[in-house]
Amino acid sequence: MHESECPEIGPICDVRDEPPQQHDQMFYVAEVRPIVEYGLTEHLGIEAQLPLKLTATTVKYRRLSGDVFSPDYVNIHHRDETLIGIGDPELSGRGRWQLGDLRVSGRLGMSLPLGKTEENPFALGRSGHAHQHIQFGTGTLNPLFALEGDYPVGAFHLRGNVRGQLVLGENAKGFRAGNRYAVGLQGERSVGKTSVAAGIDIVNEQPERWDGVVEQDGNLGRTDYLAGVSVTFPLGGFSVHAGVSIPFYQRIIESEHHDAGQLTYPALVQLSISRTFNLRAR
Repeated sequence: MHESECPEIGPICDVRDEPPQQHDQMFYVAEVRPIVEYGLTEHLGIEAQLPLKLTATTVKYRRLSGDVFSPDYVNIHHRDETLIGIGDPELSGRGRWQLGDLRVSGRLGMSLPLGKTEENPFALGRSGHAHQHIQFGTGTLNPLFALEGDYPVGAFHLRGNVRGQLVLGENAKGFRAGNRYAVGLQGERSVGKTSVAAGIDIVNEQPERWDGVVEQDGNLGRTDYLAGVSVTFPLGGFSVHAGVSIPFYQRIIESEHHDAGQLTYPALVQLSISRTFNLRAR
């Protein structure tokens, strides 16, 4: 939700003095991410990921009093729509090691700029043209890294991870996504063939920039703290993992005013299904 007033409302401001309004936008975001890993040796492997993204948006226009109204003109900023496309694929190498009771795995790779990117939406908005803020990719090659550890403590397994994505420059349209970092800690216990886990994740995203500028109605950067629970169980020849994470604290990194227009969300839900194949066996 954010407030908007002339002239940023759009070309209608050249026709009449449009009163300030509030844009109440809802996003429904889903991603299907096939992941394929091939073991080269007992300790080394290669991995590929291809995210398939869906974003559906709806918007309500309100007067500052809170009353809903229907504009009699086309809004250049928001619209009810559903977008589907691929994100930036990821290619990486993986390594796994056993250090006493500690199991360690690491991943190092790159994301490839195949997801769709848009022209500068803020420049288009200021010139009175319709525009799109949703980016399916970054338009740049981005290094990726991850490090995970697993250590048994009595009947539990203590797991920690650190991961990140570095964006080293802007794309051909002047867009530079922010670096992303995450750290997590989980405790897991097995009950028969089922494993139950609970933990905390801290996710940080740096501000996005357009032509070197952090736009106050864009992604200002944020740090989210999430608490989550998950369960993993066998099903046939597959392993099924289901989990939910709930944010309990959020901090906006950069904001010059209280109406930053940042997204809030109630929860993240994850479902994954995996299976291992032995391609060397007859």
